[in-house]
Amino acid sequence: MRPVLAVTRPRNVASATLEAVRAEVHELVPVVAGGNDMPLLEAAYALGFRPIPTRSELGAGFLANGIAWESGRPTLCLVITSVGVYGLMQALHAAFVNRRPVVVISGEVAGVGCGSVQAGEGWDGPSVTQVTRALTAWSFDATTPELAVRALRRGTALAAESRRPVHINVPLAVQRSAAP
Repeated sequence: MRPVLAVTRPRNVASATLEAVRAEVHELVPVVAGGNDMPLLEAAYALGFRPIPTRSELGAGFLANGIAWESGRPTLCLVITSVGVYGLMQALHAAFVNRRPVVVISGEVAGVGCGSVQAGEGWDGPSVTQVTRALTAWSFDATTPELAVRALRRGTALAAESRRPVHINVPLAVQRSAAP
């Protein structure tokens, strides 16, 4: 009998970041699937999270708020950037004033810098992390694979400790990178 060889894909940053907080967050993950957050969504399914597709970022944000309220645990919420993040602002405000540990992860355009949303230079609106800072305990652009993994760990711990939402913006190129 010939041995069976398992084919595995190399672990990427999306998998490493979610794996790093798996034990600290709720298994239900409200999501709005889009091109810029697909590696995160695929990793969530692969790691045994239970993604809940919603019709809008606002719905995903309020659902994450409700899960965090009922469970008392930090709850991930995966959305696309720019209009996606702006669309969940009302839910982010509710999580902030009601002290809910919601961890928003937005999938950013492929790169960082000139022309990207987080550059805040007017292309497709101002920086999403600047906009969410007023309604979060912390809002951060994770621009490298190392920063992405560390940021989600720190953000999850901060959300749990402060009972406030956090926002981490991760470019698509970083999500797809090899895990550090």
